[in-house]
Amino acid sequence: MKFWKNIIRAWFTLASLASFFVGWSVLAHAPKPNQFNPADLQPLPKLDPVPSLNDVMSPEQSFNLVRPSRAFALRSGGS
Repeated sequence: MKFWKNIIRAWFTLASLASFFVGWSVLAHAPKPNQFNPADLQPLPKLDPVPSLNDVMSPEQSFNLVRPSRAFALRSGGS
């Protein structure tokens, strides 16, 4: 049993090292990414300013803010 455990550990070690070096080699030979140049960016589009609430609402409109009353309270069973 101990013999097979050591064989499996050696196999995992060799497989891990091989995959590490293969991955390292692939990344080392990969093409370099394009460099970022801010001068190549197009300017962002400009938006119109947001109109104020007084400009949007007519004088006969008004807000009636009514706060709902709590008919019940939620209570937990904890302490």
